[in-house]
Formats: sequence, C-alpha cells, structure tokens
Amino acid sequence: MTIDHRNLSRINNRKLVLQQLFNNQETSRAEIARQLKLNKSTVSSIYTELDDAGLIQEVRQGESTSSGGRKPNLVRLNPNYGFVASFNIGTAYMASMFNYINGEIIRYNRQPIERFDILTIMQMIKKEIQQMQEFDQTNRGLLAIAFSIHGIVYHNKVLDSPFLDLDGIDLQGYFEKEFGVPVVLENEANLSAVFENDFCVADNIRDLITISIHRGIGVGVIANGQLYRGNRGMAGEIGRTLMIDRFATGSKKLVKMESLCSEDAIIGQVKAVKGIDKISSAELIRLYHYDSQVLQIFDHAAELIAEASYNAIVSFGPQEVYFNSTLFEDIPELYEQIRTKLVEMGAFSPIKKIVGSRMTSLLGASSLAIHRALQLDHYQLRLRWPNEVKNVE
Repeated sequence: MTIDHRNLSRINNRKLVLQQLFNNQETSRAEIARQLKLNKSTVSSIYTELDDAGLIQEVRQGESTSSGGRKPNLVRLNPNYGFVASFNIGTAYMASMFNYINGEIIRYNRQPIERFDILTIMQMIKKEIQQMQEFDQTNRGLLAIAFSIHGIVYHNKVLDSPFLDLDGIDLQGYFEKEFGVPVVLENEANLSAVFENDFCVADNIRDLITISIHRGIGVGVIANGQLYRGNRGMAGEIGRTLMIDRFATGSKKLVKMESLCSEDAIIGQVKAVKGIDKISSAELIRLYHYDSQVLQIFDHAAELIAEASYNAIVSFGPQEVYFNSTLFEDIPELYEQIRTKLVEMGAFSPIKKIVGSRMTSLLGASSLAIHRALQLDHYQLRLRWPNEVKNVE
C-alpha cells in the first residue's frame, strides 16, 4: 500500500496549527508560521480550512511591525465551536459538567442518585445531555462525552470498581451509538492529573502526580507530559497496597491501605467510635476540633497517608505533587499535618493542595473529550483555567 506522505504531513501540520490556537490567547497567521517554522502559504491554507470549519474567532487588529506593512488580524480558538459533556458517578450522587471547546465551564450540576443501578444512572446521564442540547447555542453542538470512573479503567473498559456494577453494559458503545460522538472513560485519579497538566502547570513541568483521597486512594501520574496508566491501567493504585495496621492492637493481618485511611475509612471509623449511622461534613469538622477520640483517628490516618504519599513521591519522582481531597478542603489542618510529615521525611517535590477538588476529575475528563473530539490525543493543550478551582501551596 502506497503511503501519501504529503497528506500525512498536511494532517500533522493542521494539528500543530490548531494546537497553536489553543495555546495562545491570541495569535496571527504570521506568528503561527514563525512558531512552527512553516511556510506562510501552508499556514494560510490550513488557517482558511479551520476558519471555514468555525474553529477560528477574530479578536482584534494587531500593530504593524517596525518596518511597517499591513496590520495583522489577531485570532484565537473559537470557544463557541462546540461543547463536551463529562460525568462523575459517585456512591450516592452524579456530577455532570459541560465545557466549551476551550475548556471553559458552561454548567456544573450535582444531583443525588435515588436508585443506584446502572440503567437508572444511564437514563440520568442521557437526560442531562438532552437538556443541554435543548439550550445549546454552539455551532457544532455536542462533540464528545467523557466519564470519570472510581476504579481501574483500561482501553475505555471498567475492569474493576468498588461500587459501580456495569452488569456487562458497554458505556462507550452505548453512548457513542446514542449521540454519535466519541466517548472516553478514565480513572478519577488519572483525570485529576490530566487536569493539572492541561489547565494549570507551566511548560517546564513535565512530571507530576496527584494524590486523590476519596472513597479510595489513588495516584494520577503525568510522566514526560503524558498520562501514565501502566499495565492494564494499574499504575498509581496505591490504595490497594497491603500493610499491617500497626495501630490495631496485636494485629498482623495485611489489609489494603485505603481500608485504613481513605475518606470513607476515616468517616467509618468516626461513626463506629461515636456509635452513629450518619454524619454530616459540619459535624465531622466539629468532632475533629473538639473530640479527642476522633482526633486520634485522624492522627493515625495522617501518618499512614504521609507514608504512602512519600513512597509514591520517591517511586515516581515528580516535579510537583498535588493533593486532591474534599476532606483536606474541609479540614485544612489535616493537609498541613501530612505536608509537614512529608517534609520531615525528606520529600523533595513541592507539595500543593487543590481547592475545588470536586471538579478536577470532571475538568480532566473534559480535556480528554476535547482532545478526542479534535483528534489531538497526545498534543499538549492549554485549556481555560476555571475560577472555581485553585491550587494552594
């Protein structure tokens, strides 16, 4: 079979030009040609193609060069080209997010799941997308769908989840057929790392990890600028590492780390020691500050989390480390306690906390959806930073 190298080269150049539109707040055809070291006529031809497709938005007229000449038309990526949809399925809730093609949030919603079975959840997702489509004002409408999964994902298949039973249903196949767009599934911790990589960090940061502490504990790994999943999606599953609970008197049994110090595990221990069935975030915060038994539970968990986090840091060698946990947002003293322990242990990477952690995996999912919709997988894109999320030293 003959390979058309000229066509392959044009496809690659088109992707590079599109990448320039993403990664610059405003630019021009001449600047794109200069950055990519491409012939101006090549860039102009691709520019016209992207403009005809609706991907380019004119911003303003720039200044002439010192030698004079025509003023350049400054342009940017057209955020109104289309939108992507992302979903995060929790144990008792479903969160949804819709984003413009530049990553800017259109809408975020979090609603309870009244009946936890996959068919009910799929209908909820379908209804959310259809409602968005009714009010959509973008040029191309829905471009892609992504799912944040609490569990192991490999090649868009859920291999294992602590609570989500798909009962043999192929989420990717169903929603691709239903809406006619690409569908991506990815692990929640991985998506938090994608968020940091695509929305936040500087170009010189190529290696980072996010440590997510929710129902379980997972590490998302960005290695050399790309998401690292490992064999069968198992990279970063530190919550499944085995340890002896040294705080349990006389115990020598190996247990999963997340059964001792995940958010669910901590809350379960607090409920057990206080003899209650339910506890609100406000009550948990109050008990942390005023109940010695509860404080001891948190102190034990902090030691275990710090040890596991240190092992992750020395294993993956990141330039930066981000903690992603609503528990740390509610109780910042817990984060500071763990951060102090990591410094004492000799952790060599800057350690930061994500504020707005409920949104990070959905934002990471939106990034994967945008990449997939525009066939820019493995291209570094700088998406629009959301005001709802920030990183705290």
